[in-house]
Amino acid sequence: MRSVRRGGKPVGLVVLAVLVAALAAGCGAPGRQGQEPDEGGREHEARGTDRAREGRQAREGPGRGARAVGVATYNVYLGADLQPLFSAGSRAELVERAGEVYAAMEATDFRERAAAIADLLAESEPGVVALQEVARWEKGPAGGELTVRYDFLRLLLDELAARGTPYRAVAANDNFTGRMPVSAAEEARFTDRDVVVVRDGLPAARLRTSRPASAAYAARVTLPSRIPGLSFEVPRGWSAADVTVPGGTFRFVSTHLEAFGGPGVRAAQARELAAAFADSPHPVVLAGDFNSRPGDGGGAYGILAGAGYADAWTAAGGDPDGGWTAGQSGSLLEDDALSHRIDHVLYRPDGVRAVAAEVVGDREADRSAPTGFWPSDHAGVVTELRLGARR
Repeated sequence: MRSVRRGGKPVGLVVLAVLVAALAAGCGAPGRQGQEPDEGGREHEARGTDRAREGRQAREGPGRGARAVGVATYNVYLGADLQPLFSAGSRAELVERAGEVYAAMEATDFRERAAAIADLLAESEPGVVALQEVARWEKGPAGGELTVRYDFLRLLLDELAARGTPYRAVAANDNFTGRMPVSAAEEARFTDRDVVVVRDGLPAARLRTSRPASAAYAARVTLPSRIPGLSFEVPRGWSAADVTVPGGTFRFVSTHLEAFGGPGVRAAQARELAAAFADSPHPVVLAGDFNSRPGDGGGAYGILAGAGYADAWTAAGGDPDGGWTAGQSGSLLEDDALSHRIDHVLYRPDGVRAVAAEVVGDREADRSAPTGFWPSDHAGVVTELRLGARR
């Protein structure tokens, strides 16, 4: 984002505060929506999932017009709880807290967490995955050249390749990028991304992609700051590609809707998203962190349902009040605190039907080694969609 001088404040301060606000809006960390846990018990799999596993081979046998494809979404967590930044009232305090955020990101060790996420994806082997909060952190001397210290996408792809299940990125969008001081002598740059990755090394007859695209939403949240004279816009967007597998082609989209600033901006983004793919010649699958629960009838979830999108979790037999995906602590070391479902795979059921859905990264056995982090502050959702099938 281009830096500007506002209210006579130094440009560097504006860049820092804009980044702080955007980071916090992008994080979607536990407790930030201020809502009580959903009622209902923990449900890891939708009821139709076992039947789907048993029937997969038959569905993919010779002469079948419909084929199954695995798709997933995972918010991998940028690595830090950013709430303390908002109470900073001066540039010096903001820089100090930004340094603490950077240290917290390092403490949640994405290298270790990427291995845990890769284990989950390698086990389920979805053909295409929507990723959110795919951070890239750079650091270097103040005013000097920065070097990449943590590229979450590269780290995850390397871990997947090491397991014999390589993936490649086919579409990505930058939600925010900005440079900030993290101490008197050092600066860092953070870039937040949504990414679409697909299985690599498969024959084109099994999976191929085309028409990658990305766009930013016109609707953006404006966040206030305690620093006088400053408020900040936070960009968000989506990335997409056509995915062709045996049975047909579908348009797959990764997105992360606004978490803060009230529901109005998030709802406007959902309307933009629905409009962007309203005329798609192929079935559309939206996957991501929508920051909207199934009961949010007037918000993003309800808007997309009204646009004709079905929820893969409930369509596969899952309890609408189960399948929790969000709520872990910012440190990722506390007891399980998942309490609500805001990560979804949504699809227009014209030529697509969900036959299985599973939450991953929510069991004690999914924690990382050796530290024992939860893989993310979100759980992932893996679904099986059947192409060539009607509602």
